[in-house]
Amino acid sequence: MKKILLLIFLLLTNGCTQPLSEPPPERTTLPKNDFLIIAHRGASAYAAEHTLASYEMAIQMGADYIEIDLQMTKDGKLVAMHDRVVTFDNAQQAVTDVTFDEIQLHSPEKAFERNYLDYTLPHYDDLRIVDLEEILLYFGDTVNYYIEIKSPKKYPGIEKELLKQLREHNLLDRTDIIPKVIIQSFDSQSLKDIFALEPSIPLIKLYTFEKEAHIPTEHLNELTQFASGVGVNSIAVSKEFIDLMHSKNLIVHPYTVNDAQTMRFLIDLGVNGFFTDRPDVANWVRSETNRLENR
Repeated sequence: MKKILLLIFLLLTNGCTQPLSEPPPERTTLPKNDFLIIAHRGASAYAAEHTLASYEMAIQMGADYIEIDLQMTKDGKLVAMHDRVVTFDNAQQAVTDVTFDEIQLHSPEKAFERNYLDYTLPHYDDLRIVDLEEILLYFGDTVNYYIEIKSPKKYPGIEKELLKQLREHNLLDRTDIIPKVIIQSFDSQSLKDIFALEPSIPLIKLYTFEKEAHIPTEHLNELTQFASGVGVNSIAVSKEFIDLMHSKNLIVHPYTVNDAQTMRFLIDLGVNGFFTDRPDVANWVRSETNRLENR
């Protein structure tokens, strides 16, 4: 009888014993004291957006990051474009329905109105749409990338292709002072997919609010499981919102800020950086703020 009881005990204890599972990955947090200038589609106030000239100008103007919007073409190329459609001979086609070679027939400088600030653009008449691969080959690890995954539900597999290219160019698993790559999206699931595949990348959840920014507690608690911060339209930002985000170890990057007065106002509120079409103005305002603080 004792042997039978012992056998039952051993069976029960062995059946209940489960192998120890690995703890879930922790999100990457960004330091709040690093104020970042993010060049919105490059220096897009002065050059056609998402062109190499626009990105290069942004870096020369002191931007910490160049922002790249990504769509995916019919042949699987990650193309730097904000819009989901492209116009050929007054007819629109979805990016996902055309190849990259076809999309290069679209000339971005034709749609660009030159800013009254007359910067000299290299090869202005030769501006063209580029894909992520060319951008990464051109700049390598000499710049920092703030990448937005646009409309991910329309482009199955875009997250894996993005991570593949970033790995091939040795832009992940680094120990730089500020992250070499930040990824943002309005789509929570896309960010969660990135987090599951590569949790070391800081992730930014984008929002647009019609009134003052507010994230319900339930959503905020979920956000803190994978995101490093939020991107919010600048007119919706408040001091209370920023303080709440900071209390959750989330940084705040408003978009898109182009005048010096608004830049100063947001810096005073405590934002951690912002997107701008005019990185030269942002750099000047940041330097001005630093001088005043160091008096």
